[in-house]
Amino acid sequence: MEEAHSDLRVARTRKAIRDAFCEMVMEKEASRITVKELAERAGIHRKTFYLHYTTIEALYEDVLGDISSAYCRKIDKIPKDAPFHEVNEVFFRFFAAQPPYVEKLICDPSYRDFAEKLFLATKVHNRSRYNPYAAYSEKAQNIINTFLCLGSVNVYRQWVRDGKALPLEELIALTDDLFEHGVARIREQAGT
Repeated sequence: MEEAHSDLRVARTRKAIRDAFCEMVMEKEASRITVKELAERAGIHRKTFYLHYTTIEALYEDVLGDISSAYCRKIDKIPKDAPFHEVNEVFFRFFAAQPPYVEKLICDPSYRDFAEKLFLATKVHNRSRYNPYAAYSEKAQNIINTFLCLGSVNVYRQWVRDGKALPLEELIALTDDLFEHGVARIREQAGT
């Protein structure tokens, strides 16, 4: 019985830490979030924070790891060799549905280093499931995968900066076309 009570207390403390962190992400740049303020906001002692996380960066990585895991669960629902447009659709629908703090973690330049880790983890996961570029050298695969991964992330960031004015369905269709055919196809459709 004591162990169950202890587990519940640990879970409550971790939730308080993460909730305080998510609030602070919405209010501050990454470098301005301190363990001291986070602990105060979570209603815990600083030493308690360090029982759960070795550093503030470890908390960032834990939060981003949860986001990455949730994305991977979504992507795992489609066939391993799904066409690119299905993978693209899962990516944009997943991130468009995330709470505001996730959007800020991905889009705010002060969190960029942490966000890049998230997307590199999803890239590794996607390629471990299925690698349509296996015929290319490892170096060429790195270029292709970086183009697709960071291209998607940067398009998402621009979409957010633009106030999500482009409807999600249109964003998905446009990025499908861009990633599959490049700007030549877009220019062809525009008649230029």
